[in-house]
Amino acid sequence: MSALFNGLQEFLGTSLAFFYDLIPSFGLAIIMLTLAINLVLFPLTLKQTRSTRAFQTIQPEIKRIQKEFKEEPETMQRELMRVQREAGATPGGCLLPLIVQMPIWFALFRLLQNVANIANGVEGVVPKIPAESALLATIEAGNTHFLGLALGNTMSQGVLSGFVSSLPYVFMMVLMVASQYFQQWHAQRGQGGKAGLTQQQQKQQQTQQAITRIMPLFIGFISWNFPAGLVLYWSTSNLFRLGQQFVIFAIDGRPQAPASEEPPPPSDNGQPKKPHPVSEKKRRRRRK
Repeated sequence: MSALFNGLQEFLGTSLAFFYDLIPSFGLAIIMLTLAINLVLFPLTLKQTRSTRAFQTIQPEIKRIQKEFKEEPETMQRELMRVQREAGATPGGCLLPLIVQMPIWFALFRLLQNVANIANGVEGVVPKIPAESALLATIEAGNTHFLGLALGNTMSQGVLSGFVSSLPYVFMMVLMVASQYFQQWHAQRGQGGKAGLTQQQQKQQQTQQAITRIMPLFIGFISWNFPAGLVLYWSTSNLFRLGQQFVIFAIDGRPQAPASEEPPPPSDNGQPKKPHPVSEKKRRRRRK
């Protein structure tokens, strides 16, 4: 396992050296590597988004099956698998992009720590950047700066380095937090109405909104000890995923609010009221 992880670090180091040869800037090399990784993962991200949306769509049907076959667990499991398969709601589709990205994130974290040690002249460090590459020579010379950031140093080192020199680090942290918050807000926009939702659905919605507010702040807090290059990678990923989100919504439409489990109120003749087609079209148009 350790050999695979080291191999991933060396692959990322080789990729950084390749992009540095194209444009001799360490910061732009990190940005181009970020874009390349996210482009490769786009099909998985699209699958994840569609699987998550499918799970949300079939929740009322899942609850019906669980209630109807609660005394027959084997039948319940078979029916649940059937409904998920027909809807394209595969659990692997939701988790696979995250599983793929986490090793890349940790490997890049270790790679940038390696870069910082080389730039600071720490003895006994084995470079993960290819030997005799232009990038390694630049790092050994201590030239890891980009837009006022020493990309090998941690954010705490940059922020505590003085008022003027700390400004690029503060801006990068704000950009990372704000871009992640805006991305999550954009994903949930138009789904905040509580009309027609059950009490359980309202609680789930409140929990999701709380996570949306807290998670970007938590990421900003733990980034205090991240290498600045990793924060640049994360901020670039957030901005890419935001644009990617616009593309996915253009392809599949904006996700609908969770369907109510309660039946619509009856009309005067005792039959459930149906939504007016024109009103329904206007509602979908506003949501987009």
